[in-house]
Amino acid sequence: MTARFRPRMAILLALCAGLGLGGPGIATAASGKQFNTGREQAALVFQILASELALAQGDIGAAAATYLSVARQTQDPAAARRATELAIEARSPQRAEEAAAIWQRNAPNDAEAQSTLDVLQMMVGETEKLTRSLLARRQQAAREQKLDAFYEYLGSLASRAPDKSQGLRVFETVSHGDREKPAVIYTLAMMHEKAGQHQEMERLLRGLIERDPRHAHAHNALGYHLADRNIRLDEARVLIERALALAPDDAHIIDSMGWVYFRLGNLELAEQYLRKAQRQQPDAEISSHLGEVLWARGRKEEAEIVFRAAFSADPRNEVLLDTLKRLGISPARVHPR
Repeated sequence: MTARFRPRMAILLALCAGLGLGGPGIATAASGKQFNTGREQAALVFQILASELALAQGDIGAAAATYLSVARQTQDPAAARRATELAIEARSPQRAEEAAAIWQRNAPNDAEAQSTLDVLQMMVGETEKLTRSLLARRQQAAREQKLDAFYEYLGSLASRAPDKSQGLRVFETVSHGDREKPAVIYTLAMMHEKAGQHQEMERLLRGLIERDPRHAHAHNALGYHLADRNIRLDEARVLIERALALAPDDAHIIDSMGWVYFRLGNLELAEQYLRKAQRQQPDAEISSHLGEVLWARGRKEEAEIVFRAAFSADPRNEVLLDTLKRLGISPARVHPR
C-alpha cells in the first residue's frame, strides 16, 4: 500500500466501523437500519471504496455523489458529513444541502451540522425550510433565556446570504416578535445597510440612539456609515466622538475615528487613529483603511505591506477588495506568497 493511499484506507475503515459493517446483522448507530450479511454490506463497502478511489483520481464530483448515496441508504451522520464536505468542495450546493440535512437529522445535537445546513439552505434559496427551523430555535432560545446569542448567530447567518435582501427577509421574519430588543434593532439596521437601504438603516439607528443614548455601537455605526459615504462629515465626527467617549478602547470605533478624519482630509490624524486600531485588532477592514491612508500619503510600498496583511487575514473581505479596486491594485499584487 502506498503512503498516499493509507489516509484514504483509514477513512474507509473508520466509516465501515461506524456503519456497523464489521460483522453480520449489525445496525447503524444513527438510524437503527439493519444491514444483513453478505451482499448489502459488500455493496456499501464497495461504494465507500469507489468514492475514495474517485477522490484519489481527482474526481470530487463522483466521490460526493457516491458518498451521498451511502448517506441516503444508511442515514449515518459520518457518511453524510463526508458527503457534505465533498459536495462543497465539488461546488455542488444542492447536493451538499441534501447531505447536510441527513447529517443534521441524524446528529441533532451537533452544532456544526446545524450551522452547515443553515448556510447551505441560505445559499440554495431554501429559505422557507430555514425560516421554520430558525423560528423553532428562536422559541427554544427564549425559553432558555439565550435570545442575545441566538440573534448574534442569526445576524451572522443572514449576512452571508448571496442575496442581501433575502437575508434581510429571513432576519425580519424570525425577529418579528422581538423588534423592541436593542440587539435586534441594531442588527436589523446593519442588514438594511447591507441591502443598500440606507434611509431605513438611518431611521433605525436614530431611533435606537433616542431610546438608548449610551448605545456606543449605534452612534458608531451611523457615524461610520455617513463617513464611508462621504456625506455630513461634521455630524459623522460628532457621532463617532460620542461613541468613543462611551467605549474608548473599542478598536472598531477607533477605526471609525480614523476613517472620518481621512474623509475630512486630516491624513496625519487619520493615520494615528488607524494605527492604534490596527495594533488592537489587525483585521482586514481596519488594515484596509490604514493601507488607503498610507497610499494617499504617498507611502505606497508601506501601504502594500499593510494590504498584504489584510489579504492574509481575510482575502474575501468586501472592504479590502473594494479598496484595492478603487486604488487600481490587483489582488494578485498583494496576495501573500
